[in-house]
Amino acid sequence: MPATASTSLDAILRRSGLTDEMLRSAGVRPPSPGAPASAIAHEPAGAPAAAKTAQPAPRQPRASLEPSQRRETSSTAAKPPVPANRKSPAKREARPAVTLSDFLEDKRPKVRLRGDNRLLSDVASELGPHLTQVVYVYAGEVVEYGDGSLHPTSAQRFRTLAEKHVTFYRVRTASESTVQVGATLDESDARGILVSPQFLERLNPIRHLSTVQLPVLRAGDQIEILPKGYDEATATLTVPEVVYDDSMSMDEALGVLTDLFGEYGFVDARSLAVAVAALIGLFAQQILPPKTLRPIIIYLKNSEGAGATTCAACAIVPVLGYLPTGTMPADNEEMRKLLTATLCEGRTVLLLDNVKHIIGGDALESFTTTATWRDRRLGVNETVELENTVSVFATGNGASCTPDIRRRSLTCELHLSEERAEDRIYRRPLSVNVLCALRGRILAACWTLVREWDAAGRPAPSRSHSAFPEWAQVVGGIVQAAGYACPFDTPASSFALDEDGANMRLLAAGMTPEVAYTAGEIVSLCRRINAFDGLVGATDSDFGRSQRTSFGRLLSRYDHRQVGDSKFFITGAGHARRFRVLRLENIEPLTARSPLLETDAEANESTPRKGSYTEGAI
Repeated sequence: MPATASTSLDAILRRSGLTDEMLRSAGVRPPSPGAPASAIAHEPAGAPAAAKTAQPAPRQPRASLEPSQRRETSSTAAKPPVPANRKSPAKREARPAVTLSDFLEDKRPKVRLRGDNRLLSDVASELGPHLTQVVYVYAGEVVEYGDGSLHPTSAQRFRTLAEKHVTFYRVRTASESTVQVGATLDESDARGILVSPQFLERLNPIRHLSTVQLPVLRAGDQIEILPKGYDEATATLTVPEVVYDDSMSMDEALGVLTDLFGEYGFVDARSLAVAVAALIGLFAQQILPPKTLRPIIIYLKNSEGAGATTCAACAIVPVLGYLPTGTMPADNEEMRKLLTATLCEGRTVLLLDNVKHIIGGDALESFTTTATWRDRRLGVNETVELENTVSVFATGNGASCTPDIRRRSLTCELHLSEERAEDRIYRRPLSVNVLCALRGRILAACWTLVREWDAAGRPAPSRSHSAFPEWAQVVGGIVQAAGYACPFDTPASSFALDEDGANMRLLAAGMTPEVAYTAGEIVSLCRRINAFDGLVGATDSDFGRSQRTSFGRLLSRYDHRQVGDSKFFITGAGHARRFRVLRLENIEPLTARSPLLETDAEANESTPRKGSYTEGAI
């Protein structure tokens, strides 16, 4: 390469702000002393050689041409001119090529692409720090934020996305040093960079995503509001959509919440406390200990139009800024996919709206009891492991749930007193748009409750919950410190959320204490008081072998368990099997076996053993 060309190349790269290490890797020689600045030689990669003056080729007579040459000559013959009134197709204007002056004046950082003496890992390592505010790492995948959730970045999108923040160039030194400015990242290189450890380790990992500034518990046990943008200590990305007051008084905060929930027909004070706890649970999610289990919040109603979905929106919209839509999947496999997709998108709320039948299933039950969810990533043969930060909400009219879901949930019961839902008049219908407009005041009220609870020494609630003790300790403490009832009090059970439990309480209440009932007498009693209608039926013809087996297994689950204000016992086996209830006040202590059962002749001749009756029919 001529000295002037080498000097010019060095001048270009140095004026671009490139480091000496990058210049050495490009094979640039030190500039010659006294080299003129105007002697700039630039040859874009792949550029054709300088065109020479075209000389017309001697034309052969047509008769001397071969047949194939004659056809080529005919095809290149002049065509008739296009009529003046005929419009020629519009031509797309070619984008002007990037010039040296454009490259030098561009303020974006310059990144050299893979080529001679330049590895792809070098490109990935250098590119990462320039994109830390653009893309992030979530679940081992490069993602970007948009529309309130995280989206994987594809290789095709990454090629142009990176060009918004850096400008690429390429250097080849095979024979002569050649610089190509304004180059674009190859798709294969983009795919390699997106999975490169050198690139991933330079990006910020994300654990939490929020569109409002939430309170956080710092390492020094201090509660404060998260800053805007990325918080390194908590790996939280906050993109605030609303600003709220951090100095609202407690009286004003309670007034805001009273105005928010004042028009709902809560069955009792506990249901109102659950509605407030649902809101506080989302707002205060980052002051909870790591890997805290969360309850499912279930809104039940006695009639359509009682406002279950809107009441759920009052807890969700102020924090998220929108109401996620969704229904209960038809089967367990679809539920598993929905749960995994929700986590992969970085969402913190899953709403199962208007459930008609049973809330439960293996996937949902497992999801509510695991702090880390492990599943196959959708569409690829790859396993993903994510921290479970999702709060599940469900609404239903006449819905029930499995026993496992019942003990892992909190129910908010709503009552509609009007005959028809459309006859009810609301002072202010709380649509999603109205709730979005109220976000600032609602969030300020939530922060006031958290702040006052912290100032009071973080008191615990009067009652906790064994299925989610950490959540109950924090959220229940905040709610009760504000003057609301305890969300974990025993519900009134006015609606049959737990059908088995409700029917069992009905049966125990109908049994005479200390009287031994045979299997046939239990079935007859159930028919008289309308308990377990779906199993015992109206007549013996409706009570087949499978129903008898299911009913026997169901009753066995309640042996030696408290049911309402009584305790249920099963003694004997086979045809000698007997069923009794004893009032709690007659059992001392509660966990001891009753003296009546100890002296019972049937109990002495056939002491109940674990599993002795679970496989048999009643």
